[in-house]
Amino acid sequence: MPDGPTLFDDEDGRDRNKDATSRPDADRGNDVAVGSVESRNGPNFLFRRAVVVGGVVAVVATASIVIGQLIGTGGSNTTSGAVSADWNRIVLIDERTGRVIVEDVDGEELSRIESGVRAATSSAVIDSTLVVAGETSVAVISISDETVDEFDLGADTVVTPAGSALTAIAPRPDGGRAVLVHGPSGDVIDTDTFAPVVGARYEFADARSSPSGRDVLVTDSGNFQSVLFSFDRDEPSFFPGLALAADDDLIVTAQNVGNDATVNVFNHDGDPITTGRTPSVRAGMITDGAVVLVTVEGGIVTMSSSKGETSDGPKLDIGAIESGNVTTTGDRLVVTGATGTALVGADSTIIAAFDGQRPTGARRPPTGSTCFTTVSADGPEQQIAVIDLVDGTVLVEAAGVEPVLADASGCIVAAATARGFDVLGGGGVQKSETDETLLAISPDGLAVAAVRDRRAILVAISPTEPASSEPLDLGPRGRSVSFTQS
Repeated sequence: MPDGPTLFDDEDGRDRNKDATSRPDADRGNDVAVGSVESRNGPNFLFRRAVVVGGVVAVVATASIVIGQLIGTGGSNTTSGAVSADWNRIVLIDERTGRVIVEDVDGEELSRIESGVRAATSSAVIDSTLVVAGETSVAVISISDETVDEFDLGADTVVTPAGSALTAIAPRPDGGRAVLVHGPSGDVIDTDTFAPVVGARYEFADARSSPSGRDVLVTDSGNFQSVLFSFDRDEPSFFPGLALAADDDLIVTAQNVGNDATVNVFNHDGDPITTGRTPSVRAGMITDGAVVLVTVEGGIVTMSSSKGETSDGPKLDIGAIESGNVTTTGDRLVVTGATGTALVGADSTIIAAFDGQRPTGARRPPTGSTCFTTVSADGPEQQIAVIDLVDGTVLVEAAGVEPVLADASGCIVAAATARGFDVLGGGGVQKSETDETLLAISPDGLAVAAVRDRRAILVAISPTEPASSEPLDLGPRGRSVSFTQS
C-alpha cells in the first residue's frame, strides 16, 4: 500500500504548473469512438486462438505510435445506459481523511467538501454525484451544490449493475444492506428503509439494471428471491428465483433445479406474464419481444417474453458458463465461461468467441458504450485486448496487468506494465515508461492521472503531440482521481 500524505502535507505546498501545454483541454472534442484499424505485421499474442463469427480480427502489434492514432471521432452511439464523455472538473478524494477537493482543468481549486468518511476504500463519480465508501460510513455528495448525505454502513467497494453505468451501489460486505445512487438525478435508496427484509443477503455484485439505471434487480440469496429497487417507486417488488434480466418494463428471473430451469417473466409490479422451461441458465438479456438465455452448458435459447415458447440456437464452446452481463447498449451479452469469453447478439447469434480470455475487472460488468476489454486468464503479464461491441472485432491488444481503466466509450484503455503503463486505443498502443503508477483515465480518454515521485499528476493526451513533460500537479499521493462535468 502506498504511504498516505503526512499530517501537514496539504494543498499549500503544491507546485501547480499553469503552462497551457501541460493541461488537458476539456473544451476540444470530447466525443470518443473507435478509429480506423490498421493491420500491422507483428505478433498476434493470445488472439491467435480467437474465433470470430461473421467478422474479421484486425490485430495491431504492440508498438509505440503517435498518440493521435488513439483518438477517433464521433460519439453519437452513446446510449441511455452509458456515462457522458464530457468533463471540466477534477475530483480528488483524500483516502485517509475523506476530504473532497474539486478543481478545474487548470488545477485551480474550486471547492473543498468534508465527506465525513474516514479511511475511504472506494468511490465513484457519475455526472455531478459522488459516492464515497469507507470502513464505517458511506457519503453521497452533490458536487454542484456541495450537499452531503452520510449513511452509517461500512462498504469496501462501489459496484455498478449490469446494463447501466448510471447507477452506483455501495454494499455492506455481508450483503445485508446497501446504498443505491442514481448519478444523473442524485436519487438515493437505502435498502434498510426502502426494503427492510429479515435475513437478506443481497448479491449486489451481480445486480441487473434497466438502461436508465433507475430499476435495479438484485438476488437475495438469504431468502431465495429477487428484489426490484426502483427510484421511481415507493416500495420494492419481490420475485421468486435468481435475478436474470431487467429493462424498463420487464423483469426476468430463473429457478434452477438440478439440470432444469423455470424462467419467469414479470412486470415491475410483480404480476406474472409468462413462464418457460429450459436447461439450467446462467445469463439472460431482454430483447424486442423475447429473452435471450444462455444455459450452463453454453446453449443459446430464445424465449418469447409474452408466451414462454422457446427455440434452440447455436452453442458456445467456452466451457461451463459462469456468468453473463448485458452491456450499456442493451443489445449485447458478454458471456464468461470456464475457458473463454463470448459476445452474443440480440438475435441470439454468436458474434465472437475468444479462447482463454475473460472480461477485465473479474465480475464487473462492461460499462463502455462502444467497446469492452478482455485479459488472458493466466501468465505473469496478461494480454489485454479492446473489442468492438458491434461486430466483435479486436481493435488493439498489448501486454499488461490489471486493473485496466477505460474511458466512457470503453475503446481507450490504460493498463499498468512492468515499466509504467500503456494507453491502448483505436489505432495502437502508446507506451509510457516512466515508472509512474496509474490512477485514472478521463472519460474522453484525453488525460491520464498517475503518481510520480509521491505526487499525483494529470498528463494530457493530445491528438497532435506526445504527452506533456510538465503535467498538472494534483497534490500528494494517497488520493483517488475522478472527473465530472459542471
